[in-house]
Parts: sequence; structure tokens; C-alpha cells
Amino acid sequence: MVKTPLFKSLPSRDRTAAKKLVAPAVIGIWIVILFPLLYALYVSFHDWILSQGKIGEVNFSNYITVLKDPLLLNAAKNTILLTVSVVVLEIAIGFGLALLLNNKRIRLRNLYLFILLVPMLMPPITVGLIWRLLLHPDLGIINYMLSLVGLPQPIWLADPVLAMITIIIVDVWHETSFIILVLLAGLTSLPDEMYEAAMIDGASAWQKFKFVTLPLMAPTILVATIIRMIAALKTYDLVYILTRGGPGISTETISYYIYKVFFVFLDMGKSSAMAFILLAIIILMTLILMRVMRTAEQ
Repeated sequence: MVKTPLFKSLPSRDRTAAKKLVAPAVIGIWIVILFPLLYALYVSFHDWILSQGKIGEVNFSNYITVLKDPLLLNAAKNTILLTVSVVVLEIAIGFGLALLLNNKRIRLRNLYLFILLVPMLMPPITVGLIWRLLLHPDLGIINYMLSLVGLPQPIWLADPVLAMITIIIVDVWHETSFIILVLLAGLTSLPDEMYEAAMIDGASAWQKFKFVTLPLMAPTILVATIIRMIAALKTYDLVYILTRGGPGISTETISYYIYKVFFVFLDMGKSSAMAFILLAIIILMTLILMRVMRTAEQ
């Protein structure tokens, strides 16, 4: 087992006992994580369709086949559009609201914070069901409110463009709470001495934000961006509940398309290959953003 600083701080006898106590949990976690991962990797190199019985011959062309799949390319395009849109909007809105809530002169700011954090407490399935009811063309309250002011009542989830916009809006509504929480924690931990020095130098509010707040908050913003980017690249719940990838294939994401290939087409080999391609993309993007974060800190 790797020696951690915690173990190093213990006497030799206690360190051995601590390793023995921790070992079963570590082994259990590795079994739970590593076995399914290795088995999925094994399946991804085989031709295996459940409806045809047992696993077939080794088929190294699975990865080449799925990379040429126009439906996967469409899902990748939708995933990129969704990820970029929600991450940019959530960081911008979340940072703005965190700045407002960080102002100690605002009355009832704890109440406002609680209200803003309520969406984060809901699971994605619940959020999708709530918004599906709100957006119902005949029974939904949103179209009813639009009718009261004489505006058209669109069928939100039946139009290809509106359906993707709706998923983006719902995701922003649900996940901005997390960004607010992370960035507000970062803002409250900033040293007051920096702002006092800027005030003595006669800096304006904009200058303090530009030259003090933004540089100090850059690592926290990048961490929040990485976390949300990884989650957005795996978006499945909202798509499944709201649109099932429709209308047509206009809102299919990679995760939802993997679900379709696995559970609808029963193609274990290709779905496993696509899952590992998605994993590789997430790891690559994470490494790039982590490198950017280290550069920003330096």
C-alpha cells in the first residue's frame, strides 16, 4: 500500500495496524471499480450482441466502426453543444450570484442562498419530471402564463432547436446551485488584506474585481469548470426524461446513445467501445484543464 502522509505521522506499529484496517475497504473499492472496468474493456474488443447468444470472436474493429458511426458523431456534436452552453452559462450566472451573496450588507442573504440551493437538492430524475409537467403544451403552467400575456405557446420538446434549448435551460436551473456554493466558498476565503491594500491605493470596484478577485478566484473557477464539464459530458438523465433523444436524434447525447445501443440494440461490444471513447475524452479534457489550472496558479 502506498504510504500516505497520514500513515507516516504514526509510529511504525500503529502504521501497520492502520494499513490492515484500511486494506479491506481499499481492496473492496478496487474490486467494485476495477472488475467492471476491465470486463467492459474485454467486451469492447469482442463482437457480442445479446440477442445472438454468447460472446463472439475477438473484433478489434469495434472502435473503428463506432468512430465512423454518423449517429455517434451527431451525439458528439450535441454533447459538445450542451456541455459548452451549460458550463459557460452556469459559471457566469453562478459567479455573478456568488458575488452578490458575498456582500454582507445584503439583508436575508442566508435565505436567498437557501432558495438558490434548493434545485441542487433534487435528483435529476425529479427535476426532469417537474419540468416536463411545467412545459406540457396543454397542461403546463409555462404555456398558460404565456397565453395570459398573448404570447405564442410553443411545443417545447417537439421542436429540434427548442428541445435542445430547453434541456440547456433545465440543466442551468438545476446545476447553477452547485457553482454558487463552490464559488461563494472561494470568495469567503479570500484574504481581506488584499482588498484593504487596493482600497488604500484608490482602486475602484471594477479594478478590485479585475485585479484582486478574478486572479485569486481563478483556481476555484477552474475546479468548478472541470467538475461541471465532466458531469455535462455524461448528461443522460435529463435527456431520457425530457426528450428521449428526440425529436428524431436532435438531442441525443453520447451517454444516451450508448444507452440505446446497449439496451435497445443489445450490442454489448459497440456500446462498451463507445463508453471507453467517452471515458478517454473526459480524461483528456480533465488533464488539459488541470494543466491550465497549474499554469494559472504559477
